[in-house]
Amino acid sequence: MKVRLVKKKTLENYARDNARSRSSLRIWLTNLKFADWAEPGDMLATFGSADLLGKGSNRIVFDIGGTITE
Repeated sequence: MKVRLVKKKTLENYARDNARSRSSLRIWLTNLKFADWAEPGDMLATFGSADLLGKGSNRIVFDIGGTITE
């Protein structure tokens, strides 16, 4: 199972404009490129902070950079 990004251009623009997030996004995209999961729940083993959107959903939300505290 491969991941299809809904708004890849939005992520690319964000990374271009936000240097602090650039490395996290790059690592995340690399992990997606080479991963091959059997089902959405398998992604949680790779990305523990990810959240499945409802029971039986094939959509997932990723926390890419974590929380920023100031």
